[in-house]
Amino acid sequence: MIRIMIIGAGPAGIACAHTLAGAGEPSLVIEKQDSPGGLCRTINFGGYFFDIGGHRFLSKSDEINSLWQRVMNGQMLLVKRLSRIYYKKLFFNYPLSFFNTFGNLGPSESFLCIASYLKCKLFKPGNDSTFEGYIINRFGKRLYDIFFKTYTEKVWATPCKDISANWARQRLCGLSLRVALEKALVKKKRNLPKTLSGEFLYPKRGPGEFYSRLEKLALSGGARFEYDKFIRGIEHDGERVRSVEVLNCRENRKDQMPVDYLFSSMALPVLIESLRPLPPGNVIAAARKLRFRNFLVVNLILNRQDLFPDQWLYIHSPQVRLGRIQNYKNWSPDMVSDSKKTTLGLEYFCGQDDFLWKMNDIDLIHYAVRELQAIGIEAQKYLINGFVVRCPMVYPIYSLDYQKNLGVIKAYLSRFSNLKTMGRAGLFRYDNSDHALLTGIYAARNFLGQGLHDIWAVNTDPVYLEA
Repeated sequence: MIRIMIIGAGPAGIACAHTLAGAGEPSLVIEKQDSPGGLCRTINFGGYFFDIGGHRFLSKSDEINSLWQRVMNGQMLLVKRLSRIYYKKLFFNYPLSFFNTFGNLGPSESFLCIASYLKCKLFKPGNDSTFEGYIINRFGKRLYDIFFKTYTEKVWATPCKDISANWARQRLCGLSLRVALEKALVKKKRNLPKTLSGEFLYPKRGPGEFYSRLEKLALSGGARFEYDKFIRGIEHDGERVRSVEVLNCRENRKDQMPVDYLFSSMALPVLIESLRPLPPGNVIAAARKLRFRNFLVVNLILNRQDLFPDQWLYIHSPQVRLGRIQNYKNWSPDMVSDSKKTTLGLEYFCGQDDFLWKMNDIDLIHYAVRELQAIGIEAQKYLINGFVVRCPMVYPIYSLDYQKNLGVIKAYLSRFSNLKTMGRAGLFRYDNSDHALLTGIYAARNFLGQGLHDIWAVNTDPVYLEA
C-alpha cells in the first residue's frame, strides 16, 4: 500500500512532496517526464540551458519569496526586465509605455487612439464579461485592435469576444492606459500592478536549478520520485480512490498500486477520463468542454553574439505564426556555454490537429528560421543546432462557459475523501509557478491538519501574483 501518491513532479507536486516530507510524511511522486519541474524544468542541450517559455521568479507572496531564497541560498540573479512588442517593424515597450507607444505610432494614429480611449472610457461600449470588452473599456477600441487582438487570438485560436474576461483579470490586473500614463509621469512604486514590475529574480542556470534542489530536499525527507511513468487508470469506489495503474515507459510494464491518499496535478479532463469506473455522463461532458492549447518551442543555437537586448519579445505581426521569442542569455549569461553564441526559444501555440504540432522537428526548425527572417532577424546562415519541445495541454482556454463546466467537475470530485487536485492543469487555472507552488503547499497542509486552505481560490486575489 502506498501511503501517499502524488501525480506530477511540476511545481505543485514537488512543493506538496517537500511540505509533506518536512512533516515526516513520505510520498511517492509519479512523473511522465525524465526530470523535475514540469513546465519549469530546464533542458541542458550540449551545455546550453533552455527554459520552457521563460519563468520569472517574482511574487507578492512572502511565503514563496522566502521559499525561493531558502532553497537557492540567495544564489539568484536580479534581472532588470526588458520585454517589447514587435509590430509593423517597430518595437513597443511592454507593458505599454505611454510615451514610447504614442511616439512609435505617430501623431495622427496617436490622436485616433486617444480619442478612441476617451470615447470608450466615457461610454463603456465593451461587454466587461469578455476579454474583448474588458480590454476595450480600459484601452479603447483602437489600441485593442493594435496590441491585444492579434496576439491573443494567436494564443487561443478563439475570437476575443468568446474568451472570458477572467483571463484578462488574472494576467492584466489593474493595468490600463491611465495606469501606464501614471507610471510614465509619476515615479511611484507602491500599489502598481505586478504586470509592471521592472525586475525579477532568476536562477543562474534556469528554474530547473530551483526544482532540482527542492526535489533533493524532499528526497532527504523520505519522498521518492519515479520518472518516465504514465497514469493509465485510477480505481475508486465512488467515495475513495483505491489504486492507481501506472505504466513504466522504460520497461513497458503496468503496475497496479494500492494508495491511501492521492494528490493529482494532471490535467482535469485527463483525470476525469482516467477514473475507473468513469464518472456520470454530465461530468464527462463537462470535462470534454474544458479545452487547452498546446505549447511548442523551437530552440535554436545561433553563431551570433548579440541579437536584441530583451529577455523576450511578443510578436504581434499577423504574417507569422510565431508568438514570442525568448533570448536566454539575456535572462542569465550562464544559460550559454559560449558568450559569442545566442540561444533562442521560438514559441508557438497549437491545437492537437494543428499542422505545426504534427510537423517533424527538422521541418519545424526550418519553418521557425524562415519566420525569423520574415520579421527581420537573420538566422539561417548563423544556425548551429536546434531542437523542439512539445508540451500538450498547457494553456487552459477560458471560454465563456468554462466556469459552469468547472463547477460540475468540482462538485463531482468533492465526493472523494482521499483525492485532491492542485497545480495549473489540475485546477484548470492560468496560473504562474508561484501560484502552483502555493497550491501544492496548501494541499499538503490541509492533509496534515495545518489549516483549511481553499486550493481553488489561489490566484483569485485582486492583487496579481506573478512569476
